[in-house]
Amino acid sequence: MRMPGGRVALTRATSLVAPLVLCLVVGACVRPPLADDCPALAEGDLVISELRGAQSGSYRQWIELYNPTDAAIPARGLRLEFTQLDGTSPVSFVVRDEDLTIEPGDYLVVGGGPPDEFPYIDYDYTPDFHSSTNVDNPRDLYGAATLDLVSCDVVLDHLIYMGLPSEGTLSLDGSAPPDAASNDDSREGWCANTSPGDGPQTGIGLNGTPGEANPPCP
Repeated sequence: MRMPGGRVALTRATSLVAPLVLCLVVGACVRPPLADDCPALAEGDLVISELRGAQSGSYRQWIELYNPTDAAIPARGLRLEFTQLDGTSPVSFVVRDEDLTIEPGDYLVVGGGPPDEFPYIDYDYTPDFHSSTNVDNPRDLYGAATLDLVSCDVVLDHLIYMGLPSEGTLSLDGSAPPDAASNDDSREGWCANTSPGDGPQTGIGLNGTPGEANPPCP
């Protein structure tokens, strides 16, 4: 089913987020490890195509992934791993939704907020990627870092991004379909995307193009 704005509807579980069940210390809770379940994919089967970092305003941070293959890809078990540029402080989260699927030529937006409140987000990473002091708040994405998209210990895509824009998003050049072989360094083929929002799908005033093709870079 195609949604307004040209997006393909994603199949999702009845409940996107399981309850938090284990508290290690006051104010910092984690869920039990995910069972050994991840999609068997090859390098390039998913592409990191857009990121929105910490900014003022009500819009959340998020990462957009693109499926360039001709087959639907289950999202459960995908891991996003961030490491500071000096190789320190690795952090990560795993997508847990059993029924969330990325259709061929479609996008998945994982972000710091529930989809029923933020329609431009498809999966809420907050319960597993939350602030160390407040489980209700998402962790800020590193302003500059390496980002690896991993499934079953296979690195599907690798990106070094040198800085996230203070407005809009860091966007892979939309003049061609997203490709994992050409997006490894944000200094080449990436640019700031300050496209305005287009109403109820993304929210009035939202910069960037979550879940949609990126515009060409200047």
